[in-house]
Amino acid sequence: MVSSVLVELAEDPEFFIQPPDGSQRVAQSSYCVLIGPRRRWAGVCRLRLPQQGEEVARAVEEIEQIVAGIDRVVWNVGSSATPDDLPGRLRELGLCDPDPPMDAVCAGMALAAEPPTVTGVDVRRIATLEEHRAGLEIVLTASRWDPRAAADERARAAETFERRTRRGGNQWLAWVDGQPVAFGLAEPTPAGLYLAGGATLPQARSRGCYRALVRARWDEAVRLGTPGLAVQAQHSTSAPILSKLGFTQVASINTLQSPVT
Repeated sequence: MVSSVLVELAEDPEFFIQPPDGSQRVAQSSYCVLIGPRRRWAGVCRLRLPQQGEEVARAVEEIEQIVAGIDRVVWNVGSSATPDDLPGRLRELGLCDPDPPMDAVCAGMALAAEPPTVTGVDVRRIATLEEHRAGLEIVLTASRWDPRAAADERARAAETFERRTRRGGNQWLAWVDGQPVAFGLAEPTPAGLYLAGGATLPQARSRGCYRALVRARWDEAVRLGTPGLAVQAQHSTSAPILSKLGFTQVASINTLQSPVT
């Protein structure tokens, strides 16, 4: 049975995950805003706004003031968000669809039972900057990335690797025939591990790499004493695979972004 806190993690992960060094989290009763280091990005989640239209507009204006000057601001509007028609109201207030590779609507999913093991795939925790760069290239190759965003990720690779290593090094590569072909990332929380990213090279798909990375992260959650996984998955890619592994959809998340000014 999926616990209520694991459901909450799947719906609003930024409320539970330890913020990166140098970041700022503003948690109010009606919203949570996480601002990344050096104000490069921000995430808005756990929205519990008033019902009245003018009060919603005031709350959005308050949040926009907090994230003023940040180009990339993503809003996650989960099933528990209020009012019920909040995604539509936010669009009326100027929010828009996210940039690729994110979809406009994704599934909040959770797993509380042991997934199957996978043979023929060697999964190893990333230990070097070279391996981290290999994982990044897998991510950039497997999805549609804006060229500017991809260049920014490559430029910050060493910094990202150092930060993730300090936080426990919870990223893995899947190897087939001696080559790294898939990548998985996770963030530990008291409720369980949040699957924070993953990708498989097109030529290596249908060989069990994604499933093997899920199993590796389940084993890590068990080792930490928090046997449970949560994730926000794209309906067109990973959600069907996760369903076959035993994940349950526990929330629907509308993803929006503030317009770039």
